[in-house]
Amino acid sequence: MSRGRPSEQVERLDKWTIDSTDYDGSRSIIKFDISKSANGPYSWENIPPKGTRQSKPKIDQRMYGKNPVVVVFKTSNRSNAKTKMKVINKNIDYVLSAKKIPGIPAIAEWLDVGVGNSFVNKYKQKYNLT
Repeated sequence: MSRGRPSEQVERLDKWTIDSTDYDGSRSIIKFDISKSANGPYSWENIPPKGTRQSKPKIDQRMYGKNPVVVVFKTSNRSNAKTKMKVINKNIDYVLSAKKIPGIPAIAEWLDVGVGNSFVNKYKQKYNLT
């Protein structure tokens, strides 16, 4: 005969979620699942309070050294569209994230992007540009 309090049936959870709100209104949702991660949470989501926005990152337009950005594009998505090349003296991050680049139409289809003078000759040979 055992002594003391009889043991209770303890239910072990395989999945659970912790949802907490901070003093400034931000909310954290932590998700646990033993089958996905046995040692800790598999997902941690932070939701900022309403009315706050993250600022857009400011991308510098200065070049890396003296390497220009070379863009090869077609003027439209048609099969007979003319293939052109544009050399831009700006930062590669700025070129890729810019909404509009002077000299490249908005409907242009970009084929290749490279950084450096060596790409000018490579793309001229590859796309038969003069």
